[in-house]
Amino acid sequence: MQSIEHTSEHGHALKKELRLRDLVLMQILLVIGISWSGIAARQGPSHIWFWILGILAIFIPQAMVIQYCAQIWPLEGGVYQWTKFAFGPFAAFMGAWNFAIWALLAVSNLGIYWASSLSYALGPRAAWMADSKLLINILNFALFGIILLVSIPGFHIGKWIAHFGSVFTVAIAGLLSLLLFYHPHATHLHPHHSPQAPIGFAFPAITLLSLNLFSKVCNSALSGLEQVAVFAGEAKNPGKTIMQSAWIGAPITALLYIMMTAALLAYTPADQIDLAAPVPQVLAAALSGGSGTGAFWAMLLSRIAIGGLALCVVSQYAILVAETSRLPLVAGWDNLVPAWFTRLHPKYKTPTRSILVIVIAAVAICTLSLLGAGHEEAQQLINGGANTMYGIYYVLFFAVPLAAATRISLKHLPRPGWGLKIAATSGALAAILGMGFALRPIIDVPSKFLFGVKVGAATLLVNIVGAFLYWQGTRSN
Repeated sequence: MQSIEHTSEHGHALKKELRLRDLVLMQILLVIGISWSGIAARQGPSHIWFWILGILAIFIPQAMVIQYCAQIWPLEGGVYQWTKFAFGPFAAFMGAWNFAIWALLAVSNLGIYWASSLSYALGPRAAWMADSKLLINILNFALFGIILLVSIPGFHIGKWIAHFGSVFTVAIAGLLSLLLFYHPHATHLHPHHSPQAPIGFAFPAITLLSLNLFSKVCNSALSGLEQVAVFAGEAKNPGKTIMQSAWIGAPITALLYIMMTAALLAYTPADQIDLAAPVPQVLAAALSGGSGTGAFWAMLLSRIAIGGLALCVVSQYAILVAETSRLPLVAGWDNLVPAWFTRLHPKYKTPTRSILVIVIAAVAICTLSLLGAGHEEAQQLINGGANTMYGIYYVLFFAVPLAAATRISLKHLPRPGWGLKIAATSGALAAILGMGFALRPIIDVPSKFLFGVKVGAATLLVNIVGAFLYWQGTRSN
């Protein structure tokens, strides 16, 4: 097994562009997924309990595990490196492989989101856009082309893209918070009536649907704090700043999620939330319609906000592409994939070949996901497959401190306390729950059984391919 010193030598070629401020803003951008507030809103007013329990079950445990691992292994590759030192190269490769496929599935809904956003921004006459597969594919090619171009220069430009996305996301959350209390088209004669209470403190009934929604809140909305650790080789003082960014970013993202979910319920019935584009839906509902000069400015604000939010998603996915491209890089350093992936741009020192492969794969996956499915079902298929693969990666992530407490080869490490062990166990169990419910959709589909078969078969096939690639990589060395 490689030493920390040997592994870290490879990171010296990378430019250290990232400070604590950059990492905190990146945390907010990577964790807040625009569609996840819509998942929680499907539960209705009692969504507040989902957020509270999810924060306790998986969000805080993430920060605790990051604090432990980032200080011991402040290396480019993040969880890949932590898993390698705890369990060996095969577990590290499979964890990174599942994460990489998750990231591909996550970013491959970009065209779907943009088409839905355009349909809300442009009004009822543009409703056709949300289900136009031709338009979705055109958007994917164009937007991923832009992501490819901005990814090549690395974080010299990329960190400013992350700043824009984070700041605008916070601004949109602030606008939604305002719309909770101020309703632009309400008058004394026609006051605003919410379809249901935005927040209610009655504990939700325990059903398969509520457990399904809760698992998705935990493993989708409240996951991702550990992702910035993959850029440790490009961060200044990574052992300290990565840990600090997790603890600073966690409460901000939790609050923003709660406010966005409440705003959705203030304007749209829970069972009519558009899971593909819930925030554009509520912005259109709150700021469109009416008459007079005020209505014009409200409509204009709605279109600006929806357009800006769509740009935020592009910036978020650009960071995800950059993050995912670092995994073939570090796996190449360990001779697990061809050295072709390790070659850096001569000027920018970025893994341009990895970035190109990731972009091409994302476009291909989005095209395949649209075959025989509507935009919401395609979104759920993508999310279902992604959740199972992210769950595998997360179980390994949470098991690292547990391994440090039991494996003889790791006895020299700082001993994790009982609080960390309990938190890591909670996070692992939440990840396993999410993997199980990923097989079950939360919308009406032609066949729930076929939906589960598609997700399960895709997960099995992905891991068979990953194991084969690992075997090929070790065999050739």
